[in-house]
Amino acid sequence: MTQAIPRARTLPHWLAAPLIAFLVTRVIVFAGAYLSDIALPMVANDEPRGALAIWHRWDTVWYAEIVDQGYSYTPGEKSSVAFFPLYPLLISILKPVLGDTVAAGLLISNIAFLGTLILLYRLIEAKFDSRATAGRAVFYLASFPTAFFFTTAYTESLFLLLSVAAADAAHGRRWGWAAVCGALCAATRSFGVLIGLLVLLEWLAAHGWTVSAIRQAGTWQKLRAALRTDWRSLVVICLIPLGLLAYMLYLAATVGDPLAFWTAQAAWGFTNIGPVAVIARDIERVARGELPYFTYLNILAFLGVLGLCIPIGRRLGAGYALYTFVSVLLPMFSRTESMIRYILVLFPAFMIVGRWGRNVWLDRVWRIVCLPFLALFAALFVKGIFIG
Repeated sequence: MTQAIPRARTLPHWLAAPLIAFLVTRVIVFAGAYLSDIALPMVANDEPRGALAIWHRWDTVWYAEIVDQGYSYTPGEKSSVAFFPLYPLLISILKPVLGDTVAAGLLISNIAFLGTLILLYRLIEAKFDSRATAGRAVFYLASFPTAFFFTTAYTESLFLLLSVAAADAAHGRRWGWAAVCGALCAATRSFGVLIGLLVLLEWLAAHGWTVSAIRQAGTWQKLRAALRTDWRSLVVICLIPLGLLAYMLYLAATVGDPLAFWTAQAAWGFTNIGPVAVIARDIERVARGELPYFTYLNILAFLGVLGLCIPIGRRLGAGYALYTFVSVLLPMFSRTESMIRYILVLFPAFMIVGRWGRNVWLDRVWRIVCLPFLALFAALFVKGIFIG
C-alpha cells in the first residue's frame, strides 16, 4: 500500500503577491540607499551616516524632534506643529523597545506598508474580480519611483494603510470600522479627513444614490428611505473628522491656536494662489534657474492623476473619483513641490493603472522604467537631496 505524499503548503495568493512586491522593491530601495551611502559624497558635511542614520532626512528630522522633545510652535517660523500626531505617537510607544527613534519609525513604516499591500490586494480583487489586476496594482504601487517613502520614517505608509482600510471597510459596509480608520487617517495628515468623502459616497451608493442617477426621482426616494432606516451608520461616518478636531483642540490648549498646523505651513512657502497660477509660476521659476527641472515631474504627476479621475469614477465610483480629485487638487493651490510624493497615497489611481496593465507593453515599460528610478531616488534621498 503506497503512502500518500503530503502536498507542500503554499502561501495564499492574497499574501504571496503583496509579499513578493514588498520584498523585491524593498531590496531595491535598501540596495540603492546603502550603495549610495558607501559610494557617493555627502551633500553636506554634517549629514549623519550609518545604517539607520542615513534615513534621518527631511521630515524624519521633524518627527524625531516631536518624539524626543515634544511639539513646538513659533509663529512665522517652521514649527513641528505642522506635522500631525498619530505617527510620532506610535513611534514614541515603540521607541523604548528598540531604543532608537529612527529605527522605530522605519519598523512602523515597513510593517504598515506590507499591511497596505495585503489589504489593497484584497480590495482590488473584490472590486475587479481579478487576481492579476490586484497583483499588478500592488506591484506598481510598490515600484513607483518615490515609493521609497514607504520605507522611510514618513507618514506615507501609515496614512495609506488607514485610508485603504477605510475604503475596504466601506466596501464591505462595515461603517463603524470605516469611521474608526477614517478618524485615525485624519489624525495622521492634514488632508486625511478627505477619506470621509469616499466613505460617505460609498454609503450613499450602498443605498442606491448615485451621481449618474441624481435626476431620477427614485434615487432621492431611496435616499430618504436610507435616512430613515440606516441613519445611525451615517452618524458614525460623520465622526471621521474627530481625528482632526482632536488635534485642533490639543493645539488650542497648548499653543493657543487650533489652526497652528495650517498657519505654520506658511513658513515653508505655502501660499494659496490656485493650481493654474502655481504651475505657471513654477515653470517660470524653472526657466530662471530658481527651481530644478525635477519640478516638471511634479507637474506631470499632478496632470496624470487628474486625468485618471474620470476612469476612476467610471470604474470605481464617484467616491473614489472625488477623493482622488480633491486630494490631488488641494496641494496644488500652493506649490508643485512634493506632488510626486503626495500621489503615492492616492490608491485609486494605482487600482486603475493596475487594470490597464493587462496591456503587455504598458506593464513592461512600467517595470523597466520605475524600478531603476526607485533605486536612484532612494540613493538621492539618503544623500540629503530633496525628492518630495
